Amino acid sequence: MRLFIPLLFTTVLFTSCGPDQETQDADAAAALEGRWELTEARRDNVKTNLLNGLYLVFHPDGSFETNLLTNEAQVGTYQRNGAEIVTAGVEAPLTYEMETLEENTLHLRSRYEGFLFDFTLRRAESGIPPPATED
Repeated sequence: MRLFIPLLFTTVLFTSCGPDQETQDADAAAALEGRWELTEARRDNVKTNLLNGLYLVFHPDGSFETNLLTNEAQVGTYQRNGAEIVTAGVEAPLTYEMETLEENTLHLRSRYEGFLFDFTLRRAESGIPPPATED
């Protein structure tokens, strides 16, 4: 019994001192925000140059911009749930699985028309541009 109380106290102390989930989620969302430019794309694990020039922009307000499939800016929205990013309102609305998110590198995986796509992107130096507007 003498060991139980100090052990219980230590357990409560360590579990209450860690960062809370809301703070971790906010930090993760902030890390995703910004403009990401493609450095490499793979279709079914084979490198492809068909997507050269691709960019993705994740804005803090949940808006999303890309030139995927059109080579012109399209504006839509995105939602992030853990490692999953779901886009809507663009030519190719996709669900991306975030493989890794580091300070300047983002690895995404998605399926489109039966093909598995892997995207390696780097954070653009320019930061977050304002969302494109449709004329």
